[in-house]
Amino acid sequence: MQALQLCKAIAESRSGLSASEIESALNLPRTSVFRLLRTLTSERIVEKRGTKYFYGTRIYEISAANSRSRYVQRIVAPALSKLITTINASAIICTLGDYCAFVIDVLDARQKQITTIRPGTKLPLFESAAGHVMLAYLPKYQNMDDSKHLANFDEKQAATLRATTCTRGFAVSHYIPRNVTLVAVPVFMRDGELVSILAIELDGMIHDFNVLQAWSSKLKDIARLPTTSAPPYEQDMQ
Repeated sequence: MQALQLCKAIAESRSGLSASEIESALNLPRTSVFRLLRTLTSERIVEKRGTKYFYGTRIYEISAANSRSRYVQRIVAPALSKLITTINASAIICTLGDYCAFVIDVLDARQKQITTIRPGTKLPLFESAAGHVMLAYLPKYQNMDDSKHLANFDEKQAATLRATTCTRGFAVSHYIPRNVTLVAVPVFMRDGELVSILAIELDGMIHDFNVLQAWSSKLKDIARLPTTSAPPYEQDMQ
């Protein structure tokens, strides 16, 4: 909460805030202010210029990523909805979370059993097809030194999933308790940046490669829309 209050205070200031001004605005002891600033500075949420603090580069990175994800969502949602109209399936749009794929939209065509995946769901790196896409195409997970590893980050398993996903060009995972299969593909922007993941949840444990590939091809056609639609996404996001 204090971090949010600090960011709001900085946002409302055109010329940045000094430590004493932050102390006054948040009504916090100086030791608490410096501890908070030290944490946020290390994460690049805020940065110090001279004696004042401003928004850091991470804020703008998050803002840009969110803008691109929202653009992708607007472009692909109608096509995904059309894709699943006549079948028992759910289409899922994810953005890139921290060690997870973060679900921002779910389109359901199921009449009996809708997916348990809802907007706000965090799909894990190792147990979901969407997570496998992140392992395969995000540099963050390809060159991690030991100091950055999560305690349960299995580099050997990550390398296997990365190789499988890159070879196929799509990712697959199965969720036995619900008897469903998830197929996922990456969404790249024109500059090559991975910004979103499209997935489809199908009933049954599907292992037939031709069937999986056919669904991935349909998803890939939709995943290309953000780079082929007019106007260019840079203009659309303004």
